[in-house]
This record gives sequence, structure tokens and C-alpha cells, in this order.
Amino acid sequence: MRIFRAILAASAMVGVLSVAGCAEREDFSKNALKTEIIAMLDAQDAAWNAGNIDGFMAHYLASEDLRFASGGKVKRGWQETIDGYKARYPDKATMGKLSFDNLEVNILSAKDAQVFGRWQLTRAHDKPGGLFTLLLQKQNGKWIIISDHTSTDASTDPIITDPIVIDKNFPPTTVELDFASHGSALNGHFYLANGAGPHPTIIMLHGFPGYEKNLDIAQAARRAGFNVLFFHYRGAWGSEGGFSLSNVIEDTLAASKFVRSPDAVKKYRIDPEHITFIGHSMGGFAALTAGAKDKNVGCVVGLSAADYGVRGGMFKGAEAAQARAGFAAYVDGEHLLGRGPLKGTSGKRLLKEIADNADAFGVAKLADQFTDRSVFLVAAKNDTVLAPEIYHKPLVEAFTAQPAVNLTHKVLEGDHSYSWTRLELTRDVVKWLNVNCRA
Repeated sequence: MRIFRAILAASAMVGVLSVAGCAEREDFSKNALKTEIIAMLDAQDAAWNAGNIDGFMAHYLASEDLRFASGGKVKRGWQETIDGYKARYPDKATMGKLSFDNLEVNILSAKDAQVFGRWQLTRAHDKPGGLFTLLLQKQNGKWIIISDHTSTDASTDPIITDPIVIDKNFPPTTVELDFASHGSALNGHFYLANGAGPHPTIIMLHGFPGYEKNLDIAQAARRAGFNVLFFHYRGAWGSEGGFSLSNVIEDTLAASKFVRSPDAVKKYRIDPEHITFIGHSMGGFAALTAGAKDKNVGCVVGLSAADYGVRGGMFKGAEAAQARAGFAAYVDGEHLLGRGPLKGTSGKRLLKEIADNADAFGVAKLADQFTDRSVFLVAAKNDTVLAPEIYHKPLVEAFTAQPAVNLTHKVLEGDHSYSWTRLELTRDVVKWLNVNCRA
């Protein structure tokens, strides 16, 4: 009797296990699970396109165990990942319209899956895209991403590639022009971005006397969707008038006024609410001194920015006689066959202007004028013209002391013209522009 009961119980248990096994097999329908995962990806897509990064991130593992790999770097944890997204995509314009294509969903078990696919962003100025690989787990009835490896196609990188699609009605082009500053015509040209716009616009400010023009950065910024105006100050490279540092500041302000004029806004497809100064060396001095005065300029980049308040002090005293003589000889073009690119000035005159305006030309003193604006300060480690310890470090300290300024700063390898790190410099500047200086 006992044996019979044992056999009966064992038979019942086999029946229960068989039913459970059938239920598990029924739940493990690959097609049903694929449908759930596709619906999750569609929900992510919809959240992104609504400008809702929080909703997009709701489908990731909300713990420190999340792994996100992109651009050769790995982020750990949900918070670090969402912070990265929000820094890179601060508004709907930079987020663009997201789409997923070429999806391959591999069901590994009832609670594990792998997804391969392609992502694409469609924005006013570009169409970046690439591949992604996701690992998913089903937790509490919901599919979540526990690992994301996303790559970007090199063909969409504005640093090294041309636009993928050209707007036939509004193609990228270069316009030669001049505009007025205090009664003088300033020579320049405008790199106009692809598309109808309106485009955020950069005013590119060259250094002294203007041999390094940084037009490689201008071209890359144009490919990234920015208009770029380049011009020569009064008395420089054929522009009318006479050269002086005070005129450089006034001419920079005149350029800002020009790109915000109704005629220029319409003709050159400019977004007047998003204007940026980028200046190298003396141009960095111009960008910061004029930027302090012109609150319409939301972003300022100083590349090895000169501070003539500091520089003036270096020319004082008998021990600086050789430095003064060398500076004057350079201004006067004694190393050239001709008269050089500047007119209406002399070494002696510029030395006097710097000495007379030591306080007004002190750039570090202007840091408190950039509240609620974005500033990017860059220096070159091996710069012998404007040594970073003397110029860059005090400038960074002054801006760091202003918590309301959105400051970024970096020191690169190389010389005053960044001859060793042009691509790195260009990439850093364009990336910073995309995050901080467009609608």
C-alpha cells in the first residue's frame, strides 16, 4: 500500500513538472519576447524625440551595475550615464530626431536578450549615426538595458568628413565681404553653413599680427552647422584705418553688431541669439574684453589668450629693455622685406598703449562680467610666447572664482599655434560649441 501511494505521488509530481515545463515553454515564446523588446525600443525612441532624456533613461538598469561604452570610454552606473547624455544633448535641437534601424533581436532565455542595431539622429546641421549592441534582462516583468555599447560612424564626424547631404537651396558656401567699424571698412569673409538655418554664428578673431588664422577650426565648425565670420581689424592685412589694441576691441564689437543686424541675419541665415567669439592670442584678449562688454555674446573661447594687463608689466623696468626692443622690432616688421601686415602703428606706439591701459587691458579682472555665460580657455604647454603659467593659470583662477560662469579649461601639448595638436584642439572646440553654443 505504501509502495502504491509512493508511486502515485511520484506520478502526480511528474504531472506537475510536466505542466510547469509546458507553461515555461509557453512563456518562452521568442516572437512574443521580441515584440516586447521592440515595444520598449519604440518607447525609448518616443521619449527621446519628445526631448525627455529621463524617459529615455527609464529603460536602463537604475544601479551602479549599468555599463555604457562609447567613444572608447566606459561609464559605470545609471547616474553617470544620464549625466553624460544631458551634458552632450542639452536641448531638443541637439537631441534631434532619433530612429533605430536594422534591428536584430536575439532571445537568449526567457529573461535575457541581445539587440544589435543602427541609430540615427536627424538634426538641422547634421545626421550623425552609428551602431549599437544592447544586453537586456527582464526584471519584474519589464525589459531593461544592463549594457550598452554605442559607436559613431566616422563618416559623420565634422572634424574629418564633409557633409553627407547638401541642401541644394542653401548649400555651404563662402562669401567675401567687408563691414564698417568707426568709418573704416574691415575686410573679411563668411563661411556659411549647410541648410536654411538660422545658424549659430562664430566670430573668429586672429592674433597679433595675424599669421595664424585658425581657419581649420572655422571650416570644421561650419561643417558642424555654425556660420563663421573671419575678418581683419583696422590697419591689419588691408583693412582701412590704423591698427591699435583699442581698435581691435572696437572692431570686435562692430563685428558682433554686424552679424546681429537685420540685413545680415536674413542674408546670411544667422541665429542672432547664439553668437560666439573665438580668439587666439591677441584675438583671445579681444574675445574676452569685447565679450565682457557685449552681453549678446553667449559663448567665448580664448586660445592662449593674451592678458595685456599682465603683459604690460613685463615690459617695465631696465631689465626688460631687451624685451621691449624685440617687441618693437617685431611690430615694425624689421624681420621682413616689406612693411608687414599692419599699418598706422609702430612698436613704440603699441608699447605706450599697453603701458597706458594696463588696468583696462587686464583680462582676468573681467571674469565677473560673464555670469550665466559659457567660457572655454585653452593653453599650450610648450607656449613660449604666452607661457601658460603666466597667462593661462591666473585667467583660469579668476574665472573659477566666479561660480555663475560655465567654465571649461584645458592645456594641450605643443606651441603657441598648437602645431602639435591641431586635430585635438579642433575636436575639443567643436564638441564644446555643440554642447554650449547652439539653440
